[in-house]
Amino acid sequence: MKGELFAQGVNFAAIANQFLLAAMTLNEAQKDQGKALFLPTLALAGHGLEMMLKACFFLNNKAPVTKGKKGHDIVSMWHDNICEPIRGHVFVNAHRVVADLRDDARGYVFGIPKDEEILTLIDKYVIELGSLHGGAGYPLRYPTETDRQAPKTPFLVMTLYGVADDMVKRPHDFEVSRFQGRT
Repeated sequence: MKGELFAQGVNFAAIANQFLLAAMTLNEAQKDQGKALFLPTLALAGHGLEMMLKACFFLNNKAPVTKGKKGHDIVSMWHDNICEPIRGHVFVNAHRVVADLRDDARGYVFGIPKDEEILTLIDKYVIELGSLHGGAGYPLRYPTETDRQAPKTPFLVMTLYGVADDMVKRPHDFEVSRFQGRT
C-alpha cells in the first residue's frame, strides 16, 4: 500500500507542477496583457497548490481527503503537520525568489518584500489563495465579490512553482521523516 500511495504522490506532484508551470506562463504574460490574466493565473496556482499539498499527504503514506468541500480546503492542508515539508520548501523558495526578483532587470514586479517580511507575506499569500480557491462559494471559480483581497501573483506563483519543481525532482525530500532529519 505504501508504494501505491507514494506513486500517487509522485503523480499528483507532476500534475501540480503542470498547473504551476501554466500559472508561471500566465504570470509572465501579465506584463503585456495586464489584469486580464490575473484571475486565471490565481486559478491555476490554486489548483496547483491543492495538488501539491495532496501529493505531500500521499508521499507520507496518508491519503488526503479528495471529495467534497474538505477536498479543496487548502488552508487546513497547509497547516497540517504532514505538510511541514511543503511549508519549509515554500519558505526557502520564497527567499530565493525575492533574491531573483531583486536581481531581475525587467522591472515589472512591484512590491518586492523586505527580508523581514518574506515569511509572513508568503504564508499570508498562501492562505489568501487557499481561501479564494476553496472558500465558501469558491470565490476564485465563481467570482462575485469585487472587493475580495487576492495575493500578488509574481512572488507567490514563482515561489510555488519552485516548490513543485523540487517535489517532482526530489519527492523523498517531502517525506516528513526525512525533512525532520529522521531517515
